[in-house]
Amino acid sequence: MTDSSILDQALLEAVLQSIPHGIVLFEPSGKILFANNFSEQLFGFRPDEWIDHAISSLFLEDDYDIFLPNIIKLTLEKGSFEGEALLRDRKDQKFFAYLTTFLYCGSHKDVIVLTIQDIGTLKTLQRESIETERVRSMAKVVDQMAHHIRNPIAAIGGFAARLLKMGLGDKDRQLYKEIIYQEASRLDNLLKNLASFTTLPLPTMAEDNFDNLLKRSKDMVPKTLLAAASDWQTPPSEKLRSIRAFMDVEILAQCLANIFTNALESGDPSVLINFLVEEREDRIRFSVRDDGRGIKPENLPLVFDPLFTTKNEHVGLGLTISQRIVHDHGGSIEIDSAVGKGTTVTLEIPREKRRPIRVRRL
Repeated sequence: MTDSSILDQALLEAVLQSIPHGIVLFEPSGKILFANNFSEQLFGFRPDEWIDHAISSLFLEDDYDIFLPNIIKLTLEKGSFEGEALLRDRKDQKFFAYLTTFLYCGSHKDVIVLTIQDIGTLKTLQRESIETERVRSMAKVVDQMAHHIRNPIAAIGGFAARLLKMGLGDKDRQLYKEIIYQEASRLDNLLKNLASFTTLPLPTMAEDNFDNLLKRSKDMVPKTLLAAASDWQTPPSEKLRSIRAFMDVEILAQCLANIFTNALESGDPSVLINFLVEEREDRIRFSVRDDGRGIKPENLPLVFDPLFTTKNEHVGLGLTISQRIVHDHGGSIEIDSAVGKGTTVTLEIPREKRRPIRVRRL
C-alpha cells in the first residue's frame, strides 16, 4: 500500500513543477531548498546548482542590505509580500519580475515560498505607451512647425526672385541679401530646435546632487548671455551638494538652461537671477526667479505651447522642451509672472524613484 505522505509530497512537487511561474522555497536565513523547472529557465541554473546558492544570488547587489531583508521581514511578520523587483540571472542579465511571498510555518522550520513572474514584456509595453504619447506630441509640433517654415521659405523665394531682376540698385540688393540671410538663419534655428525636440531621449535616472545640476546647466548657457546677469543668488555649493535626487543630470540641465536663458533675456539691460532649492519630504522643489520685464497676463497660459514666442529671433520650443523633461522625471513645472516685476519658474521632481522598501530598513 502506498504511503499517503509520499503521495502527497510527489503530488505537491508535480504541481509546483507544472506552474508557469518561478517557484523558489527558501529558509528565512536565505538558503534555497527547492526551485521548480520554470525558475531554472528564468535564471539559467541547473537543478543541482540551486543547492549552492542563497536567495540573495537572484537579487541585485544594491538590494542585499535593505530590499531583500525587508521582504523577508514582512513575510515573517505579516505572512506575505507582493511587489516588483529587478532580478538577475546566472549570466548577470537583469529582468523585471513581480514577486509574491507566503510564509509556511512547518513543525520543524519555517519556509518562505517565493513566486516569480517575469514582467519584462509588460514593462516594455508601458515604455512603448510613453513613447507613443511622445510621438503624438511630436506630431503636433511638426504640424505647427510646417506652418512656421512656410513664412521664411516664402520670404527667401520672394527676395531671391527680386535679386534676379535687372536694374536693382546696390542698396536694394544689399537689403534683399540681408533679408534672405536672416530668414535662412531663422529657418535653420527652427529645424535645429525641431531636431532637439524630436530626438530628446527618455531620462536615465541616477542619484546626483543639485550642485552638479546647477553647474552643468550654466555651462549650457552661452557665456555672452551669462554676462547679462547683474548677480546670481544661489545656495552655497556645500548645501547644493547635500541635496540629492534621482535624475538625469544632463537632460534636466538642458531644462534648467532653457529657463535660465529666458530669465537672462528678460533683463533691460541686466537682470538678477535667484536660484532656490527646497527639500519637501519625498520631493525637491527648485525655482528660478528674475526681476526682468515679466510676461503679459494674456501670454502666460501660452508659454508652454510649441512655437509660442514673443521674440522674432526665437523659435519658442525652449519651455515646451523643459516641460517635457520635467514630466519625464515625474515632476511638474509652473510659471508665475507680473509685468515689470519679474518671473518665477518653479519645478518639482521626486527625490526618489525607488520605493521606500528598497532604501529604508524596516
